[in-house]
Amino acid sequence: MSPGLLRRLLPLLCAVLLGLGAAQDIVSVPADQPLSVEQERQVERIGMKIHCPICSGESIAQSQTDISRNMMNEVRDMVRQGRSEAEILRTFASSYGDRILLDPPKTGITSLLWTLPILLAAAAAFGWWTYTHRATRAPEQELTADQEARIQALLNAADRSPPPPGPPRKSP
Repeated sequence: MSPGLLRRLLPLLCAVLLGLGAAQDIVSVPADQPLSVEQERQVERIGMKIHCPICSGESIAQSQTDISRNMMNEVRDMVRQGRSEAEILRTFASSYGDRILLDPPKTGITSLLWTLPILLAAAAAFGWWTYTHRATRAPEQELTADQEARIQALLNAADRSPPPPGPPRKSP
């Protein structure tokens, strides 16, 4: 073999060898293993707890947007890696903030917002009970005969007094 021919074939030989090496890398990459039925249920359950960043009131499992599909694929990958539901939710919360979770942790101001209506309802119920309890119980002190006579005289005087000035009433 002549040295000139070898110089011309050397780049071609290198390209073929590099191509075979790349092809071997492509073939050796494992394809995504399908998830088991239980893992798919877990993915769906987790997806129902993550809010779609674009849609109003929809989870990523319900939404058909591209970002939701990408987020569901991330959840699938994390489940495939064996990560727990709590870890996956923490990952999304750390990336997007607690507002990405459909049921955010009840800490700080959110715990106050969750408990304040309950406390107000309990206070209103207690106030209503107190009011009705006091209104229905017997008077603490009986009226004397003089007090009853005075009240009766005032009521009789009110019945005999002329009606207050104003427009005349129409009789039926």
